[in-house]
Amino acid sequence: MIIFLTTLCAMSICINILLFWYIRKMLSKLLFVSDNIGDLLKEIEAFVAHLETIHEMETYYGDTTIMGLIEHSKGLTEEVMKYSEIYTITDEGLEIAEVEDIYEHPEKE
Repeated sequence: MIIFLTTLCAMSICINILLFWYIRKMLSKLLFVSDNIGDLLKEIEAFVAHLETIHEMETYYGDTTIMGLIEHSKGLTEEVMKYSEIYTITDEGLEIAEVEDIYEHPEKE
């Protein structure tokens, strides 16, 4: 009976270690994706602004191709915004960590 319980305990410890490793790996990937989504969203918004500036130029005003690009870019921005929840989750975590760091090390301010 003791051998069975010892084996069961060892298996439980191994499974817990594997699950801890897997969760940590998945969280690091989530943070990577989150950071990149934020950067991607900023780049797309800058691209839309640039297209709108070009469209408003006298030479290209009313060009249907550029207008189509603007609409497509806005649609792409909306699609990326659907994933912004991931981005805001990690931003909130960073803000909390920054506030805690300020309280722990007030001389940095």
